[in-house]
Amino acid sequence: MENSTLSAKLDIQELAARYCDGADRQEWEKVVALFEEDGEFDASSVYGQTMHGHAEILQFMRSAPACLGHHPTGLFSTVESESAARARLKMLTLFKSSTFTVDYDWELTRTNGQWRIKKQVISVISQQSHRAHRESA
Repeated sequence: MENSTLSAKLDIQELAARYCDGADRQEWEKVVALFEEDGEFDASSVYGQTMHGHAEILQFMRSAPACLGHHPTGLFSTVESESAARARLKMLTLFKSSTFTVDYDWELTRTNGQWRIKKQVISVISQQSHRAHRESA
């Protein structure tokens, strides 16, 4: 693996960590800053909405149900060029009533030396209701 590819993969790993940390701390401006200005956040499979641009993404994040924690379980990326990459962030998201396994699929661009999210698509892989779990125990 070339140094530039390895460096890009490490930068993308850092971006994912900052995303999860900012989301857990509800530091929405920091999370939104990880998106391109004209970035897209496709949450249609979960919330029935797709947001475009910083203002819409910020508004959505401020109004979305409170998540107790974003716990990444894996990340893999494909660096397509010096300025384009794709990644999948696999995650457990914890809410008061349920735990979800989700995939965050990212199209990434690199401008001014920084990787940013151009498009994010969230897909729910599975869900476990805490109530159902208690009742079956």
